[in-house]
Amino acid sequence: MQAKDQEGMAGPPLDLIVIGAGFGGIGMAAKALKAGLRVLVLERAGDVGGTWRDNIYPGCACDTQSHHYSYSFAMNPDWSRIYATQPEILSYLRDTAERFGVTDHLRCGAGVTRACWDDAQGNWAVTTEDGATFTARFVVSAVGQLNQPMIPDFAGRDAFGGKLMHTAQWDPEYDLAGKRVIVIGNAASAIQAIPQIAQVAKHLTVLQRSPNWLVAKGDRPFEPHEKRRFRALPLLQRLYRWSIYWQWERSWPEFIDGSRQSRRQTEETRKHIAAEAGDLAPELTPDYPLGCRRILLADDYFPALQRDNVSLVTGQVETLTPDGLRTKGGQHIEADCIVLATGFHARDFLPGMEVEGRDGQTLSETWEKSGGPEAYLGIAVPGFPNFFLLYGPNTNLGHNSIVFMLECQIRYVLRAIARVRGRGDSQIEVTQGALDRRREVQERELARTAWAGRCTSWYKTATGKVINNWSAGTFKYWWLTRRPKLRDFTTR
Repeated sequence: MQAKDQEGMAGPPLDLIVIGAGFGGIGMAAKALKAGLRVLVLERAGDVGGTWRDNIYPGCACDTQSHHYSYSFAMNPDWSRIYATQPEILSYLRDTAERFGVTDHLRCGAGVTRACWDDAQGNWAVTTEDGATFTARFVVSAVGQLNQPMIPDFAGRDAFGGKLMHTAQWDPEYDLAGKRVIVIGNAASAIQAIPQIAQVAKHLTVLQRSPNWLVAKGDRPFEPHEKRRFRALPLLQRLYRWSIYWQWERSWPEFIDGSRQSRRQTEETRKHIAAEAGDLAPELTPDYPLGCRRILLADDYFPALQRDNVSLVTGQVETLTPDGLRTKGGQHIEADCIVLATGFHARDFLPGMEVEGRDGQTLSETWEKSGGPEAYLGIAVPGFPNFFLLYGPNTNLGHNSIVFMLECQIRYVLRAIARVRGRGDSQIEVTQGALDRRREVQERELARTAWAGRCTSWYKTATGKVINNWSAGTFKYWWLTRRPKLRDFTTR
């Protein structure tokens, strides 16, 4: 494999290095290989899959429908459910990587620590944890946003004598049956794990700091005849996929703060919570705008909270104790196991990696000066030639499939590379003016959204700058990323 020739910077530079082998990295590599590029994928773990490899907690599943949470160039007619579970998604990613030849260009156990631009050579030098260095004309960072678990530094953490684990670091060997369990948190991972834990635990306490807006998921298995039709009629499957896309795309106005659609959906969701949550409805109804935080989808969460062996406690942790924890309200809760469903460091777009661009500037320094991570269309940053991001700043969604966004970005990056190579140039770099113009539009659009509302969320920084979410519908993003505008870039 080309990787072996590249160690110690020996051998000719590759065309492209892709960092990360999750949804973004596999898709990027598959399409780049089809375009005839010499590609190397560097993955820090021992397997592909990204977040779907790491998260194995009970009930882990997607909250985007299976036929839309998959590549348009690798549709799967055999999804077992409307919303696929973690094992099935991971199997799909492994199969796709194998089918499109990505595994032949993959180096696992190669966490990237540094990427440095050599202006004289027009190359990137990428260094991994084991000291190996690889060079390439272009680099794509596809490390994702939800891969670094947020583990609160609770007082007394070392004193707790039971099992303590984060949902993203689940120990499958630990048996929850008959145990007293506390789950700290009630967001996306928690609402999937809690119903499963409640079925086996002696007692489960859910520690909720504040409630989340939750709507019905409507999950079910696909019938055998449905899968047969998808296999026999690929066009039918593609039409079904697009129907899902437009169903969700029509919901975009619900995220415009104060819009008629937002008011209507808020009232419908409030009624749903009142009907399904019973006496717990007051504690489970948010007081912030719909969409200000991630809207959750579940069919079994409210019933789980009403089980006899489940308690809902509203409060925050003061300290862990040898046999449980104490809340700031003074309540002591005993536990054999504490599960941290506390989310991720989603605002860190380059975990454990330093990227040094033109004139020695680092990407972390650049983003610190601008008040938080930002990139032109979430893809390119001035001062960093031939460097691209997938699922970068302001490309997360609240209403549609992130795989759609990734495919827009992959197409955009490949067209940028093709344009450089077709013109006989070696470098492409977005201009500061282009980023400034896009920022102005984006800030105006984001100011109208629920994400800018009165709540704390992982969508924004401590100063209130929204850095994770896209500011409009996904159709607009598709339109803007159809092809690179030459006036927004410099080439040489």
